[in-house]
Amino acid sequence: MQDRALLITDFFEQRYFAGRILAMVLLVGMVLWGLFSPVILADKSLAVAGGVLFLATTGVVLGVRSHFDVTTKQIMMGVLAFDLLAIAILGVAYHPYEDPAYPMFMVLPIIYVLVISRPRIWLTGALSSFVYMGIHVVAGDSVGAMGAVIIAVKALVIVIVSIVIADASARFNRREAEVRQWSEDEENLNEELRRRLAELHAVSEITELIHSSLDFDKVGPLVLDILTKVINVPACCLFVVDKSRAETLFTASVGISGSAMPTRLATFTTDTLETGDDHFSCMSVVNHKQLMVVFCAENEIIEGMSSEDMLVLQAVSNELVVAVENSQLYKLTKRLAITDELTGLFNYRYLQQRLDEEIERARRYHKDLSFIMIDVDEFKRFNDTKGHIAGDAALADLAIVVREVVREVDVVCRYGGEEFSVILPETDAAGAFVVAEKLREAVDKHDFKDADGNSGGHLTVSVGLASFPGHADSKEALLRAADDALYTAKSGSKNCVRSPRFTPPVTDRPVQPERG
Repeated sequence: MQDRALLITDFFEQRYFAGRILAMVLLVGMVLWGLFSPVILADKSLAVAGGVLFLATTGVVLGVRSHFDVTTKQIMMGVLAFDLLAIAILGVAYHPYEDPAYPMFMVLPIIYVLVISRPRIWLTGALSSFVYMGIHVVAGDSVGAMGAVIIAVKALVIVIVSIVIADASARFNRREAEVRQWSEDEENLNEELRRRLAELHAVSEITELIHSSLDFDKVGPLVLDILTKVINVPACCLFVVDKSRAETLFTASVGISGSAMPTRLATFTTDTLETGDDHFSCMSVVNHKQLMVVFCAENEIIEGMSSEDMLVLQAVSNELVVAVENSQLYKLTKRLAITDELTGLFNYRYLQQRLDEEIERARRYHKDLSFIMIDVDEFKRFNDTKGHIAGDAALADLAIVVREVVREVDVVCRYGGEEFSVILPETDAAGAFVVAEKLREAVDKHDFKDADGNSGGHLTVSVGLASFPGHADSKEALLRAADDALYTAKSGSKNCVRSPRFTPPVTDRPVQPERG
């Protein structure tokens, strides 16, 4: 609508110059007609002077418009006095022909109203009316009282017409401005609506993405990427913090290099946060029970975020909190499903799964793999004499001893009852025997506590081992070979390490754990 108003103004301004040229041609023709035709003029020299003045004024107007940076309004107001003078001179010269200047004085305000503002239109009408009456005074008309009244009324009509036209033009301009404002407001509302719809769609997409997986570490970066596009933040990072432990549970960043991203939050409270970085600011978006969501970005971005952006950020952060809590529960459930409650070691289920993976890896890369089975000697008697509480404590203690002896890459499991097992990746039979002997010695030297926590308890273990592919070529065969070696150790003097004396045949019968 604003462009339309400018086009209308430009249209009338262009027509002003074209009309002026046309008026100049007509006046020149009128002057020549008055000079060379048998008409009676009040004064031919005045006709020539009026025509020359209007012709000169028009030349000045066109020259100024072509060579100077001056608006059309300024030009029109600058030549108004000369135009009135030219029309007045011509009016006096052609006065004998029934008041020919009157139409000119009526048209002049109409021309100006299309370009000039309202207050100046009144000035144009008043000057036109004054000059019109001056023509009759200069011409020396003897019109009597009634003629004078008619001339005064005609002059007043010029003023009234100017005022009416100016008022109509002002109303039109106001209406045009209102329509233009309404159009802009409507466009702003539409733009705001489009943005809100985009934000709702993004929040819905983020919510669906968050709840599509219990493993939030995989979907978290995707969530942040969508969020930054919605709130138009080129670079930021997001933290989910456990307030009770001052531990970061989740972090993700977009558009920030690893060296530029705040690696930790120096201090945090409910309301304020510090990063130790002058370029970044952080704010707590959600403070929920033990979890807090922290958003970090450059100082200018944080300060320039709108209330709508904050609402979107808070909505997404609330979903993040729920997702992180669900992810923690999922990880806890997953860990409990493969963990022995008493010893904290992996359980029999995990042993079977991991052993399949390690044998497949050893077969693919032609590596050795060893498996150790451990059984506590005379554990029933220990339980009977020390009590079951002491027995449980001894098993938990034994798990710690085993983990301290083996490597981090080795997998320690509770096979069942008082039996334990260890998977030794990339370890041959000789290496496994060394590890097994260290385990046996460590247990033999360890001081186990009784039910009251007093020292003095003593336990020994028998150990059987087998290796892939030296002693077996499948998981079942490996388990059987290690179990046979353990049986040999238990059948002898106990408190010893044994390995298979021959390669047993492959069997598909899985070895069941001893339940005790």
